[in-house]
Amino acid sequence: MEDGYEQEPPKNANSTKLGFLGLSSNLWRLAAVLAIAQFSTALWKWEFSIFLEEFLQPWQMGVIFSTATFAGLIASIFSGYLADFIGRKRTIALGFIPISIGLLTLSYFPIWPFIPIQYGLVWFGMSSSRLMSRAIPADEIAADDGSKPARRLMMVMMPLWFVDGLGPLVGTILFSMGYQSSDLHLIGGLLGIFTFVSAMILIKESLDSEIIKKARAGPKITIRNLGRSFWLLVIGMIGFVFAWTMAIPLLGNLCVGPWGVDRITYGLTWSLFSIVAAIIMYPASILADRNLKATLVAGTIGTGTIFLWFSLGSGALMMYLVNFLWAIPFVFYIGAEGSLIVLVVSEETKGRALGTYQLLMGLVGMVAQLVGVMIWEITDSLRFVYTVSGITMLASSILLLVLLMFIKLPKNSNEAEPL
Repeated sequence: MEDGYEQEPPKNANSTKLGFLGLSSNLWRLAAVLAIAQFSTALWKWEFSIFLEEFLQPWQMGVIFSTATFAGLIASIFSGYLADFIGRKRTIALGFIPISIGLLTLSYFPIWPFIPIQYGLVWFGMSSSRLMSRAIPADEIAADDGSKPARRLMMVMMPLWFVDGLGPLVGTILFSMGYQSSDLHLIGGLLGIFTFVSAMILIKESLDSEIIKKARAGPKITIRNLGRSFWLLVIGMIGFVFAWTMAIPLLGNLCVGPWGVDRITYGLTWSLFSIVAAIIMYPASILADRNLKATLVAGTIGTGTIFLWFSLGSGALMMYLVNFLWAIPFVFYIGAEGSLIVLVVSEETKGRALGTYQLLMGLVGMVAQLVGVMIWEITDSLRFVYTVSGITMLASSILLLVLLMFIKLPKNSNEAEPL
């Protein structure tokens, strides 16, 4: 598949100086803040579905996950538009406040029906920070006319994934020492407050004042302005995202149930996955920048294969192996997806494009999560949920492959090889 190229824009005078591993100093400060934020959730999130299953029914878990996804949708609308008008720094900092509120109340009052609200607040804040973790690098990518998008978007997440591996490891140690899930939630809430302060001190505003003026002067609803390539990407990713979100919240239940793995071992396998993802992120970003489209398809096909493996396997040794291998297509997927989104839209709509994409995929996820728990409830088989998910991912990759042929990227994106 040959990629069509748009006319190369003139060199931007606001281009940024790249430093260690291809990141500017401000992106390294952003990476540090994201790492702190990730630890506040990684400490407890790996066992959250297991915690819920101890006293709730599957349908109640479905309501919790869907409510959280709905909160993420609101955050996508709110944060994406707000960031283009008041800047990235203030938006990402504000997102850590609901995380703290949700976790602190969850630690003291883990009671139905308040849990959906508490987890929804956490997910609202997480969605805001994740959106800005793409928007801030996207500003620098735009300033450098689309140079090395995957490297910047992926490497800013590398410390986050190291911490994501550390969180379950610390959590399993605390469990072995007699701590409970509520204690992990409390620690996470306190770390959220620290993250808010860190964001206000460390991060510098990345959005140029002239671009903010353009965003304010332009249309507030940017459906048409996002362009044909953006909407082709959205259509191509819907099937994969549906399959992903119908199964991924139930991974812990699958592992400690049908796979026969205890909670501590499951936490260690999660740590292995995240650490491997962090280690391979730099070489994967170099590969992704050479051909973003091929990398995205490889990521979706590889993830679908892994999910089918989850539907068949069992035992701790295989759990370590599948998590080790899973990190490879996962890194391909997240890096290429984010890079393509920010490359196919104009500089003044990047925040809204990311927000719109997250909003649409969140709507898909809300339905998918309910479908996932409904399949579990009807069949009483988490393996069947993962079978359906894996097959759907592989099938949707075919549609994605076709649609990518019609998506044009700017020449400076380094996308030089045919898919």
